[in-house]
Amino acid sequence: MATELDRIAKKQAKQKIDKAQKKLNIKQHNIKAAIKADKADPEEQGLFGSKRHFKLAKKLKQAEKSEKFLDTQDEKVGQGKSYITDVEKNKLIEKGFPSKAKFAGGGTALRGLGRAFMKGGKV
Repeated sequence: MATELDRIAKKQAKQKIDKAQKKLNIKQHNIKAAIKADKADPEEQGLFGSKRHFKLAKKLKQAEKSEKFLDTQDEKVGQGKSYITDVEKNKLIEKGFPSKAKFAGGGTALRGLGRAFMKGGKV
């Protein structure tokens, strides 16, 4: 059974992967738009295409490779086998994982009286 630490680490790893995927999608869109614009410029095109076209194609391949990697990591996070979760877990331990005792007090009181009630202050 997964502990609280594992659950939090898994959630943070999932958030990091989602954030990276969003950035990668934007990057891919921009590269594709640049390729489309490069094709529309006839004076830049040679017999086999421009140098810029080849550079953009290379960047697009790298982005697709990164996307594939992120997809596999996303699947592994779901199964609990990703190294990203281990890194997140270690970061949480370094920061000092909040124990149940730290969660016990300090929030809004159940009766709605707040902090004044907790320390014997006037309501």
